[in-house]
Amino acid sequence: MSDLKRELGRKMFHMLSLAYLAAFHLIGYPRVLLPLAVWLAVVTAVEAGRFLSPDLNRILTGFFRGMIRETEHRAFSGIFHTTAGCLAVILLARGEARIVTAAVLCLALGDAAAALVGKAWGRHRLPGSAKTVEGSAACLLVCLACGLAAGLGPMPAAAAAVAATAVELLPTTSVFNDNLWMPVAAALAARLAGAA
Repeated sequence: MSDLKRELGRKMFHMLSLAYLAAFHLIGYPRVLLPLAVWLAVVTAVEAGRFLSPDLNRILTGFFRGMIRETEHRAFSGIFHTTAGCLAVILLARGEARIVTAAVLCLALGDAAAALVGKAWGRHRLPGSAKTVEGSAACLLVCLACGLAAGLGPMPAAAAAVAATAVELLPTTSVFNDNLWMPVAAALAARLAGAA
């Protein structure tokens, strides 16, 4: 499987964050917190089962082959981090729809733009990184557009975009996953820049 196809599969899987955003808008705050917390508990239980059972780990990593990174075979996977990140954003934003929407869209669309543009057209590597200037620029622009489309003012939208892009630049490891920290950074930056 080519790198671009594998990344496309991963990003389609990460569009699950849009389901969390839809649930937030349909169910409303604070009622959405309970189903998301229950879902996070289910995901955590499956992940714990994966760690305790090599057979279950092999089955799940095989089933989601191409979507689970090598660093996630023995660590929490992207679905855990995505779910935790979206739940954290809703809590941090205290249900403020513009901040939640912007932050989750930064994760869903900004992260995808960075990866897909970087893989397809990235030619200029950032020093000491596998990331590219083209991918990071795509992330920044898409995140800015997401913030503005969500109704944030120019300063909060720009702050969210810069914060999300900065987090996306960091390498994913067994202890750091941008699916958790990208939306959290975007939400915090938007709030600090004056979004209410």
